[in-house]
Amino acid sequence: MLIAICALMTALGGFLYFQFAIPQRSKDLPESLWTAWTFIADSGAHASEDTFRKRLVAVPISIGGMFFFALLVGLMTDAVASKVDQLSKGESRVLEENHTLIIGWTKKTIPLVKELAIANKTRGNKRSIVILGDAPKEEMDGNLKQNLPLPDRFGTKVVTRSGSATSIDDLKLCSASLARTIVVLSPALSPLKADAIVIQTCTLLANSPEIRADIIAELAELDHVSELQGIIGTLLPFGQSKMLKASTSPYMRRRKMVPVATGDMALRIMVKRALEPGTVEVLKELLQFEGCEFRLKYWPELVGRKFSEMIFLFPDAIPCGLRKTLPSGQSCTLVNPPPGTVIEEGDRLLVISENDESYKPAATLYVPPHVPSLTTKTSHKKPSLNVLIVGWRNDLDDVLHLIDSSVSRGSQVTVLSIVKPQELLEDDFKLKHASIRHIYGDPLSLKVLKELPVEAFDKVIILMDEDKGPDLNNTAVTAMFIRHIQIERGRKDSTIVAELPTLEDTALQEVHGAWLDDTVDPDYLQAMVLANLAEDVDVGSVLDKVVGDSQNTMVLQQVTSYLQDDVESEKLTFWELQARAVQKGEIIVAHKCAANGNQWVTNPPNKSEKLAWVAGDELLVLPRASS
Repeated sequence: MLIAICALMTALGGFLYFQFAIPQRSKDLPESLWTAWTFIADSGAHASEDTFRKRLVAVPISIGGMFFFALLVGLMTDAVASKVDQLSKGESRVLEENHTLIIGWTKKTIPLVKELAIANKTRGNKRSIVILGDAPKEEMDGNLKQNLPLPDRFGTKVVTRSGSATSIDDLKLCSASLARTIVVLSPALSPLKADAIVIQTCTLLANSPEIRADIIAELAELDHVSELQGIIGTLLPFGQSKMLKASTSPYMRRRKMVPVATGDMALRIMVKRALEPGTVEVLKELLQFEGCEFRLKYWPELVGRKFSEMIFLFPDAIPCGLRKTLPSGQSCTLVNPPPGTVIEEGDRLLVISENDESYKPAATLYVPPHVPSLTTKTSHKKPSLNVLIVGWRNDLDDVLHLIDSSVSRGSQVTVLSIVKPQELLEDDFKLKHASIRHIYGDPLSLKVLKELPVEAFDKVIILMDEDKGPDLNNTAVTAMFIRHIQIERGRKDSTIVAELPTLEDTALQEVHGAWLDDTVDPDYLQAMVLANLAEDVDVGSVLDKVVGDSQNTMVLQQVTSYLQDDVESEKLTFWELQARAVQKGEIIVAHKCAANGNQWVTNPPNKSEKLAWVAGDELLVLPRASS
């Protein structure tokens, strides 16, 4: 359009200049056209014209040229402004590959980005992070800048795009087809609505042939984890088969979808914190990326050897399981498998180590000295506890079973919540060791709390009630009331653990610490679980086994169960202590020894150092599941 206008002005101006302005036709028509173009391109070119007739033609052409270039500049400015606006709003396609795509903008998004940035730093990765959220891009960028400034990202590139999780066009905008891992976060809706959106998003991703990434689906309801696994197994084979036929890439066949209820995992960790504080100290280190963590790695030189040899073959790691490939092509995780389990082609060794480069098999196998028989020594007995749970969750069943597996017969669990009594029936949970008592009442009511024998409770677990929403004031006030009543009645040794988000106000955090033994930030814990899955999706099955009510769950043991009879103190290396644990079907992953500063040490660096072990020292072990 602009070219046509310019050509018309040049042709008309050149013809008029040729006909009326040049005496005796001293210039030919092409020269007149060029002169007209100079008038258009340079508004001052007409000043050199020396006759009235030339000026009469030149001035209108120059004025037309000024209007033409004003229009051109205006259009170019609008185009540049539109492009800049498009870039600022995130409407352009992301030019990244092998990145982590986070679908969803929730309270867990920024903590997840932070954990992934730490993983990039410690593992030497350069993976970018792309976020697809339903909030405006400016809002997401502003929150990231405020809560996770550039120095805290350790060089990790973070890109945001605004769009819908169920729009294939928005997924293409984020280069989902080139992503390494896709994390689908549960939106901040009711559990059923949130899971419906996540499941719909996952089916869309699974049926997209161009998407090759592993998919991690965060679900709000624990029951929906198995449901989504069923959907993957029954409704998607047609789409998957088409996808595999359309591509010869071997990676396509390895793509995995892992549904996980991170809220349930955070609840388990919270219960562990109340019952066995030392367990959670080690678990937090294993979930973070700045210390020891679970790692899976294939060692071709170990094929054909037995798992029992692995325990004493790595001086800088603690082997604790296998990720075995079944004949069907599927995989399963074995935590502390039978000692005679043979490592086969494709099996990955599960270890606890600092990083992938920090450990390797030793040239020679450590042979422990004579191990005294400990078959007559029983492990530490489970305590009989009186536990109070304040609040209600739809997946409370899982919490109750975890408590039941950690206590002895005669224990009691009291649930105080605003849920109607008929909705919580003891027969529904079928506990083996503990009895359940339900009290209907408002935990914020001081009158209701005073009617309870709160001084009789050994452990108090305070949940952020789903029916009232995650109000930290409700949780903190309830904890304060309970502690106040307990102290008034002479009980000062009860453990109170509450769900509370990490506060920016350190003063308020210190105030909460006056009546709470510990707080658990559910969003932070859930973000750590998701970050571990994003780095290696198979870690999810490991966490599910070691944090829960399975036979492989981490157990706190007293070291006296591993010392010889009639011995108050014994000097042993970690290797020697590990050999005694293996005799009992256990693997030691961490210890707390008075001779070593009385601090929890995971994967001790010097396993040959002798330490004096005495009563009160503790071990964290992984038991073997009974066959």
